[in-house]
Amino acid sequence: MRNGRNTPSSPRPGVPVSRAGAPPRGDAVVWDFDGTLVDSHVKNLAVTRAIVERITRRPAGAFESLSSLDRYLTALTSTRNWRDLYGRVFGLSERDIDRAGRLWAEYQLGDSTPTPLIEGIPAVLRSLRHLPHGIVSQNAKAAIAAVLEGARVAEYFGAVIGFEEVDLRRQKPAPDGLLRCVEILTELRPGCVFYVGDHETDAMCAAHAREELAARKLRVEVISIGALYDGESAAAWAVRPDHTVRRPEEIVEIVARCTADRPSPGA
Repeated sequence: MRNGRNTPSSPRPGVPVSRAGAPPRGDAVVWDFDGTLVDSHVKNLAVTRAIVERITRRPAGAFESLSSLDRYLTALTSTRNWRDLYGRVFGLSERDIDRAGRLWAEYQLGDSTPTPLIEGIPAVLRSLRHLPHGIVSQNAKAAIAAVLEGARVAEYFGAVIGFEEVDLRRQKPAPDGLLRCVEILTELRPGCVFYVGDHETDAMCAAHAREELAARKLRVEVISIGALYDGESAAAWAVRPDHTVRRPEEIVEIVARCTADRPSPGA
């Protein structure tokens, strides 16, 4: 954007463009947050330690999965979502898991550990600024918003769905948050929605959303992209992503290939 004005060669972020006289396609990019857009693992470990200590009244060191970042990440990748982590790994009851969920935003906002954008993400957002973007995360919406504002990329995102906007028992891999985000961004117009995430749960969420949309006879194609920046493999995932990337910039290439020369509905 130059001179404060939008031009055809510089569309406003989050606004879909279409051919003259044709309704816009429902193409969009939806992101997971932790490990996909930002490197928040160190902060999330600190917050998890504090919450587990408060609820269990035991020192974080008593839990092997909280004793180091590597062990915490191993626990994360072996569980379906944060509820599974808190229940199976830390032994919390359903009631205490709900309590932990209610504490998360407060503790996240109160923790000052830096949460930087992953290298290459700003360039990807600029390259894909012609598409609407959203976030579906099991993190707190207020914490996500604070990071986006601090990194000066909030303008790219037309919807942010945090864990508190989804029923605590319908978190990913259930598709509720993703479907809500897609509806906000595209009004469920026919098109391609790319869901980018770094966890098996994200691929499962995309698959469930695809099934739900097909059952409703909506022509919205959900394409999952596994963000495996640290060299991980999705080979053992129960549901594999449609594409995998090692660098964020590869996401631009996938979106371009999948949307190239596809006419808008009614064109």
